[in-house]
Amino acid sequence: MVVKSPLTNCGNVTLLNKFSREKIISDWQDFFQIDVSADLKAYPAFQLYRCNITDLRFFYPLDIFGSAQLYENLMKFEWYYMAEKWEYQVALQDLQENSRILEIGCGHGHFVRQAENKGFQIGGIDSNQKAVLNAQKNGLNIRQLSVPDILVEGKSQYDCLCAFQVLEHLPNPLKFLTDCIDLLKSNGLLLLSVPNANSFLKYQYNLLDMPPHHMTQWSVKSFRALEKLLPLKLEAARYEPLADYHITGYVQTKENRLKGVLSRLPNSLTGLIINNYEKALRRGLNRYTRGQSLYVKLRKQK
Repeated sequence: MVVKSPLTNCGNVTLLNKFSREKIISDWQDFFQIDVSADLKAYPAFQLYRCNITDLRFFYPLDIFGSAQLYENLMKFEWYYMAEKWEYQVALQDLQENSRILEIGCGHGHFVRQAENKGFQIGGIDSNQKAVLNAQKNGLNIRQLSVPDILVEGKSQYDCLCAFQVLEHLPNPLKFLTDCIDLLKSNGLLLLSVPNANSFLKYQYNLLDMPPHHMTQWSVKSFRALEKLLPLKLEAARYEPLADYHITGYVQTKENRLKGVLSRLPNSLTGLIINNYEKALRRGLNRYTRGQSLYVKLRKQK
């Protein structure tokens, strides 16, 4: 069977890595105490490919994405649905007055609440029943619906769509983006954030950045390539500064990548360099260092 890119439906792809099903299942159990065996189906392994046309990295087979139960299980971790994200403040600057706005994958509705407090007309949708019920109890305009469900209500409904840390979870990103375009009015905005495929994450073994949690990995080049596939224009791209809670992992990644160089130095000097670098990051250097997420502003061209 020819492996094809989920964006171009073309076989011009490169195999980057392979992962054992049993190891991933075991690691999820060890790290999160969650059983993902059903999500990964019966495949003995899965692979990571790069689309050579769009630079999108995608996992294959395409049907090993997480179930609703997986996300309910992840809700037990406080860090999973964070009340404050860097991209929220960036997006609030891009929202326009008198716009009709929908957040897709809104979780507990933290961004919806912030936008409402700023006077914006906004609603949200999510597939996680528990998150939706919690948001509704807090008086937020959030429904348990999918994008196709909203499309049934009519096309060209919204001036702006937001989806933060959603796109990378989807096995068919092209269908999602096409549906979003259909939901947008002419000249409407699509605001997205994703983990940056070219950030320090690419050098880590990160269970949350692979199936059954993430299905794709995006870069600015991938979003720019969308201009040739869809009626979208990339108007802006911004990188998240390194967050405080990522500094330790970032430093460890740097240390691992520089092992060859650092091994030539005395252990005491190596420790001093690493410790001083981490201290500098914690004192403010992190604000000038690229962190995890990538935010893009796309505009519908018809």
